[in-house]
Amino acid sequence: MKQRSLARAIALALACTSGFAVAAETDDTQTKIDALQKQIDELKHAQQADKLATQEQPKVTINHNRATITSADGRSSIAFRALVQADAAHYDQDSEKSLAEDFRRGSVGATPNRENNAARDLSSGIYFRRARFGFEGTIARDFTYRMTLELGGAGTETQGRVNDAWVAYNGLAPFTFQIGAFSPPANLDDSTSADDTLFMERGSANELSRSLGGADGRIGVGVKASGQRWMSALTFTSRTIADAEVNDAQRALIARGGFLAMTSSNYNLHVGASGTYVVHPADNGIDSAGARRAIRLRDRPELRVDSTRLFDTGPIDADHAFVAGAELAGNWKNFYVQAENFWFGIDRTSTQKDPKFGGFYVQSSWLITGESHRYNMANGAYQSPRPLLPFNSGGGLGAWEFALRFSRADFNFEEGEAGFAPTADSVRGGKQDIWTAGVNWYATPSVKFMLNYLIVDVDRLNPAGPGNATPFGASPATPPIGVQIGQKYQVVALRSQFNF
Repeated sequence: MKQRSLARAIALALACTSGFAVAAETDDTQTKIDALQKQIDELKHAQQADKLATQEQPKVTINHNRATITSADGRSSIAFRALVQADAAHYDQDSEKSLAEDFRRGSVGATPNRENNAARDLSSGIYFRRARFGFEGTIARDFTYRMTLELGGAGTETQGRVNDAWVAYNGLAPFTFQIGAFSPPANLDDSTSADDTLFMERGSANELSRSLGGADGRIGVGVKASGQRWMSALTFTSRTIADAEVNDAQRALIARGGFLAMTSSNYNLHVGASGTYVVHPADNGIDSAGARRAIRLRDRPELRVDSTRLFDTGPIDADHAFVAGAELAGNWKNFYVQAENFWFGIDRTSTQKDPKFGGFYVQSSWLITGESHRYNMANGAYQSPRPLLPFNSGGGLGAWEFALRFSRADFNFEEGEAGFAPTADSVRGGKQDIWTAGVNWYATPSVKFMLNYLIVDVDRLNPAGPGNATPFGASPATPPIGVQIGQKYQVVALRSQFNF
């Protein structure tokens, strides 16, 4: 009996000891589980904190070599831009002679006149046509902006000037409202970016159309709108940033509209119209030596390595001036054609007849590697092709293109006959015809090379006559009455370009 009681006591003691051990072990396991759960929770919290911190960080991307920084919410951004074009040219002219024997001239102007000498010996050489650096982006989703400095120029580089400085509001689609210094859309080729042009320079009539009230660095306010098949723009402009100070700055209205008449995966057909009206030419003041409110139409012969202007209407005192343009362009697969015609007019302040001028260009290209010029509906213009196989050490050839253009700029008005003085109504600005053949190599989307061959023919009679006896300075700077002061020559030019 005693033995049974002892056995029961021992068993009960062992059971209690085992229970205590199991309970202790269970408590220890739970403690470990709780500690592990705490570590897991802390890790999750840290991961969530890192994720939130990452989401709040700006995003940096590089697209076609353009670096862009975008805010975490995607509502603001800044992108860095550059366009560098180095041009070289060799002019093939008749040998120069003295001013008394050689009558080729450039712009009218008093002695000393650099262009008297330069027209007889255009300057072969190399320089930077454009060297633009700046940034653009978005502010609070609805505002866009751009700031660009220009260090290039015509004939020589500049010390630097503002090319773009504007802000635009895009919150009322499809409208965009823009204010500042910018290049307002004045015609088709003007709406083509400087890094997308088919030739090294725009046609002269086109250039004068854009410069009458627009061009780079023009200060103004404008509104643009576009849809799936149309675009339009209206801009009120004043002076350009590079203009000299005057009593009253120029005021002008610029309008352009374009319509994609036909489109498919293989072709596009664009039609459009443009116009500029100078409401009030720049006023040089009542005591100005020359024309008080001068309108002057002149241009370099579609190349800027030498800055000499070979046709020039001279300053015309005007109440108003205008240009109207008609445009047509299209592409079919790897073929592309574009043309514009322009009508110019000046309302003189005097009782003399109001002169009318004109000009046009037709250009086309063939991309032998199969790419196409891309149509941008927002601008109503074409962009450069992107090479299917960019040039690199792996064997890509880039995109290759042959191009051809004929342009005419006729700025004569009742010019009269050779050998005779002009009449009081005459404007002997000159007529310029240029054939340009080009080869373009798009090595990558950001690197481009252009080779142009130009045949230039300028027909221009000496404007000297009653009331303007020495437009080029005292004899022999001003040639005899009514002689030919234009010329014919050829030029080979090369451009290397990179942009982002």
